[in-house]
Amino acid sequence: MGKNLFVHIKVFVLSVFLLFVSSFLLHAQKKDFTTWTNLGFEYKLKPAFAVSAALEWRTKDDFGKTDRWGLQVGGSYKPLSFLKFGAGYETHYRNRGTDGWKFRHRYHVDGTLSARVQRVKLSLRERFQHTFDGYEDEFRMRSCAKVAYDIPKCKLEPYASVEMYNGLNRTEHFGVKRMRYRGGITLPLSERWEADLFYCRQWEQDKRKNIVGVECAYSF
Repeated sequence: MGKNLFVHIKVFVLSVFLLFVSSFLLHAQKKDFTTWTNLGFEYKLKPAFAVSAALEWRTKDDFGKTDRWGLQVGGSYKPLSFLKFGAGYETHYRNRGTDGWKFRHRYHVDGTLSARVQRVKLSLRERFQHTFDGYEDEFRMRSCAKVAYDIPKCKLEPYASVEMYNGLNRTEHFGVKRMRYRGGITLPLSERWEADLFYCRQWEQDKRKNIVGVECAYSF
C-alpha cells in the first residue's frame, strides 16, 4: 500500500509539473493578469439530483478594470456513481470598453465520467455550449481532463486540469480556439462551505491570460 501511494504521489506531482511547463512554452501576442471570483450555492433535491446558482466577478487589464459580472443557474443528475449529466444557463454583463456594457447569454449541456484509484481522483468532462448576444453566435465543445489527490488526514486537496475549447461554427472546423491550464487546492471551510483557490493560464491565438481566482460554494 505504501509503495503504491508513493507512486501515485510521484505521478500527480509530475503531471502538475508538465502541465505548467507546457503552458509557459505557449506563445501569444498579448498578456493580461486577471482575477476571477465566484460565489456558488448547491441544493440537493434528491441524492442523485441537485440544482445550483452562482454569482461571478472578473477583472481585466492587469486587475485594473472589471471585465464582467455573471449569473449562473443549473442542475445536475447523477444516475451512476461514475457518471453525471448537467445543464445550465448563464448571463454575462460585460465591459466592452468604448462600446460600453453589454449583456451576453449562454446555455450548456455536459456529461462527466469520473473514477478513483486509491486516493487519486480522475475525471473527464465534455460540454457543449452556445453563447449569443443578439449579434453573434458562438458554438463550442469544451473538453476538460482533471486529476486530484486526496491527501490522507488532511483537508487540502490539490488538483490540476487541462481544458480545450473546439470551435463548432461553420468556418472553424473543430479547431482549437482556447486552452486553459489550471492548478489549485480545494479545502472545506466548514461543514457546508468549501473554497477553491487556483491559478489558471489561458491561451488563445492572439492573447493569453494569467488568472488568479477563488471560488466559494455552499451546499445545503
